[in-house]
Amino acid sequence: MYKNKLQNKITVLIKIFLLTVILFLPGCRTNVVVKENVPLPLGTKKILIFPFKNMSAVYGENVNSRCPICGKVFMTGKVAEDADNMLTEQLFVLLKDRKDIKLIPSSQSRGVVSDLLSDDKKKLSEQDLLLETGRALDADAVLAGHIFRFRERIGTRYSVDLPASVAFGIHLIRVADGRLLWDGHFDETQQSLFENLFQLGTFLRRKARWITANEMAVSGLKDILKSFPVSNKPESKH
Repeated sequence: MYKNKLQNKITVLIKIFLLTVILFLPGCRTNVVVKENVPLPLGTKKILIFPFKNMSAVYGENVNSRCPICGKVFMTGKVAEDADNMLTEQLFVLLKDRKDIKLIPSSQSRGVVSDLLSDDKKKLSEQDLLLETGRALDADAVLAGHIFRFRERIGTRYSVDLPASVAFGIHLIRVADGRLLWDGHFDETQQSLFENLFQLGTFLRRKARWITANEMAVSGLKDILKSFPVSNKPESKH
């Protein structure tokens, strides 16, 4: 009898211990805006990938800042070195196999932007710079990204002192008239499952690990691009 009671007590203690461990494993606090696919307007074929812009360098860290394209507010933070180039390259890689669009790589925009900004007679807004660069490269639309936060984790996969935190937005703008055709946003700071029990799905998908900022950003970019516009082909006439 005593042995059975002792075994039951040990079993309960083990379950409590395991539950506590699980609850403190990494989950996340996330805000991913994923929309349904919308058709690309007719004639939108050539898309310029514009380099991501570090908005923390513009506004400073730990301040609420508005996206210059859509007005959405993000909290800025530290942006790791070369994060803008990494996201720009990943954006190109994730879209380059699409058959319904033709991408113009970001490298082709640098010389154009330099010329536009060196002209003292022109005071271009953020959107005007994107549109004039697109026109110069004969693009139908420009896909531009803005990074507000790209903080790397401090710690390991299984224990952290500070989790990764990433926030960015991307916008597809028609060159002809500046119309915003599509946008997507990502804002996440990883948390333990105990801090956010509603993120069990993400917790399992991440294999109960504290991920890096790169892993978080690429995952978010993939989720956002699931809703990227599809080609709107005219019906064939018989």
